[in-house]
Amino acid sequence: MTGMEIVREEARRMLRGMVPLTLIAFGAFVLFGCAPLRAAVSLLLGACYSLLLFRMIGRSAVKAVLFPPEQGTRIVRRGYVFRYALTGVMIVLAIKAPFIHPLAAVLPLFFPKFILLWSSVFQRKGG
Repeated sequence: MTGMEIVREEARRMLRGMVPLTLIAFGAFVLFGCAPLRAAVSLLLGACYSLLLFRMIGRSAVKAVLFPPEQGTRIVRRGYVFRYALTGVMIVLAIKAPFIHPLAAVLPLFFPKFILLWSSVFQRKGG
């Protein structure tokens, strides 16, 4: 199995975890009085962006392994700085755009951490 196949498989697993978390968050936002369309759009944008970041991390790691350690480290650092700056732009846009609920757009950025923690605590046998 190649590196990118592993990244795609893990991204699919991440997506399977993000769907229920996004639906739960949507229910909570609607329950607390947020406009349903605004909450849905914001959560979907945040979840898609979070998945994109996850894939970018994987692609950066796959690329870095093909080079000597010093060059691989530079590749990973450059990718980290780019993703960090991109996340900053996304957060500023979430705050400034009137049709996006900032909390609903930023909350999905934490979903991969929850999913990875959950999967490490409740790891299946043979997985």
